[in-house]
Amino acid sequence: MRQTPAARRLEQTTVAQAYPLFFVNYAVQRGFGAAQVLHGTELSLAQLQVPGARIPAAQHGQIVMNLLALFQSEHIAIDIGLQSSLTKAGMIGFGLMSCATLREALELGIRFLPTKVPFYTIDTTEDEHTLACHVREAMPLEPVRKFAIENFMVEVWRLFENLFDPTGQHREQSGIELWFDWPQPPYYASFASSLPKCRFNAPGNQIRIPKRWTDLPLPTANAATAHMVIEQCEQEMALLGFGENWGTRVKNQMICRNGHYPSVDEVAQSLHVSPRTLKRKLQLEGKHFTELLGEVVQRDACLLLETTRLTVDDIAARVGYQDRANFTRAFKRRTGKTPSEYRQWVGAD
Repeated sequence: MRQTPAARRLEQTTVAQAYPLFFVNYAVQRGFGAAQVLHGTELSLAQLQVPGARIPAAQHGQIVMNLLALFQSEHIAIDIGLQSSLTKAGMIGFGLMSCATLREALELGIRFLPTKVPFYTIDTTEDEHTLACHVREAMPLEPVRKFAIENFMVEVWRLFENLFDPTGQHREQSGIELWFDWPQPPYYASFASSLPKCRFNAPGNQIRIPKRWTDLPLPTANAATAHMVIEQCEQEMALLGFGENWGTRVKNQMICRNGHYPSVDEVAQSLHVSPRTLKRKLQLEGKHFTELLGEVVQRDACLLLETTRLTVDDIAARVGYQDRANFTRAFKRRTGKTPSEYRQWVGAD
C-alpha cells in the first residue's frame, strides 16, 4: 500500500527524548511500571535516558496511548503540563531565560520548536491589547489530538510564566488566556485555580498574552548566552533537516500595527538581511513577499471575523484597507465568501 505524505512525514519525524522520558517518570511516580508505559514501542528506559537522543514520533504516540489507557482519564494532559520547567526544555529553556524580553523569548521558542516537539507550528497575531499565539497541528494527531494539544499549550504557558512570574503570584491578574477548540472537560474544575483563564469551544487553539507583558525586561537576560543558544539550535535544526524556512520567518514578522503591515525593507531589517537577500531566499523556496502578505492579511481578517464583533469596515481598516469594497473583493477572491458570509458561516453572529 502506498504511504500518504502525512504517513511518511510521521514516520520520519523524531522527538527529543526528554518528553517521552518525562511521561514515563510521571507514570512511575504514580505506581505504574516503566514497561507498562513503553509497551509496544520496542523502547527501553535506558534508551530514553540517553541525553540528546531522539525517538520516532510514532513511538512517542504509542507512549501517550499507553498513558491514557493506564490512567483512564485525559486529565493528565493538564497535570503533566503544569509540571513543566525551563530545564526540561534543555538548551531552548536556557535560551528563553537569556532573552531580553518575553517577546524575544516567544520568537526564539517558536523558531526552534521543531527541535523538541515538531508536531505543531505557532504563528502570532497582535492588536493594540493582545498578542495571540495560534497553535496549529503540523501533522495529524488523532487519536491523541486533544491530549497532545492540551498538554502542549499548558506546558508552553508554564514555561513563559516561569520567565516573568516564577511564583505564580500574579496569575489571576496576568490577563493571559488559553483558548481550546473543544468543549470544557469535566476535569477542568479541578485545575482551574492552577491555570490562567480558559475559554472552550473557541475558534482555534491559542495562548493569548496581554501586550503589557511582552516587552518587559526579563531578569535573567544575557545577550551573549542567547546568541550562543541560537547558534547551537540553528546547528541542530540543520542536522535534523529542518533548515531555515524563510517563508515562516517572514510571516512571523508580519504584524499589523496601526493599520499597517511592515514593508519588505522593514521585515528584512528585523531578520538582519538585506531586502535583496530576503527576496532571493524566498524565491528559492518558491515564495514571494506579496503572496505571504496576502496570506497573513487573510488569516488576520478571518480571526477578527471569528472572534470579535467589529464591523467589516473596522476589520478592513485593521488589516490595512482604506476601502471596504477593496477588502471585500480581496477577501472573497481568497476564501470564496464575502466577509459577512464568512462570519455567518463560522457562526460568529
